[in-house]
Amino acid sequence: MKRRILIGSFAATAIAPHAAIAQQTKPVIAYLSARSPATDNHLLAAFREGLKEAGYVDGQNVTIDVHWADSRYERLPAMAKDLAAAKPAVLVAVGANQAGLAAKAATSTIPVVFGVGADPVDLGLVRDLARPEANLTGTTLLTQLLDAKRVELLREMAPGARSVAMLFNPSNPGAAGQLAGSQAAANALGLNMRILEAQTEAEIDRAFDSLDSAPVDLFAVAVDSFLIGQRTRIVVATAARKLPAMFPSREFVDAGGLASYAPRWVDMYRIIGTYAGRLLKGAKPGDLPIQRPTTFELVVNLRTAKALGLTLSPAFLNRADETID
Repeated sequence: MKRRILIGSFAATAIAPHAAIAQQTKPVIAYLSARSPATDNHLLAAFREGLKEAGYVDGQNVTIDVHWADSRYERLPAMAKDLAAAKPAVLVAVGANQAGLAAKAATSTIPVVFGVGADPVDLGLVRDLARPEANLTGTTLLTQLLDAKRVELLREMAPGARSVAMLFNPSNPGAAGQLAGSQAAANALGLNMRILEAQTEAEIDRAFDSLDSAPVDLFAVAVDSFLIGQRTRIVVATAARKLPAMFPSREFVDAGGLASYAPRWVDMYRIIGTYAGRLLKGAKPGDLPIQRPTTFELVVNLRTAKALGLTLSPAFLNRADETID
């Protein structure tokens, strides 16, 4: 400031507008996650990597404005509306189906990149995966297909099982598809399926308490941001009841869960980052097809399998992409 004063008032007047313009021309990406930094900082890092691949680095030529809903889905509509009102260059909505829906309701003009679990067409986000219309594009995990596959893999780990409980969040817009796929897989395998609902910590505890009086052989968890955020509570509860369980993300296995089958989530978030960068460069959302996972990982915790008394076949272990001893 002292140097500017010495240069003189004319020079200061000439410089100030250029500084203001430079500040205004740095684009802002509003990043809205339904989850929390405690569970998803590694996915935010993957998003930043994808954005960097597209030529943008936070703090240099772009600003990322990060907001977390901490798995409180009811906060998402207001958060998305507030972010859209600030008119960012791109709005990223990830971590839950509800985040994508909130972003769509908040703006029809700002480019949106979403990351959802269910089929975006079924959710009403877009009409076509290949050429999404209007201002939305993004990624999907197609969870209804994966939940069914998890039931199949779980039965393969415990071939003598006759019953399975599925824990899901009824407030998740993709829940109906998840349950339909899982039920079909259970029926095909001759498994009796029990549906357990939980959208609060207390309801998770009550769901597990119900198994004490009416036990099942197997346990599965549907994809849901809230349930993933509660993975430690869920893993501890399955271990206490010695339940072979299959989970929707490897974070459960890292926390001591038996096994998971899921896409590489970091890859999907990297794609979201590259899409955000392409939109900043002028691409239209409708020209960016909805991306689906191409790589899936089966992760098995051998220490947990031993504690449960499971003997996993060599053929099954050979299919595992990673084992934890």
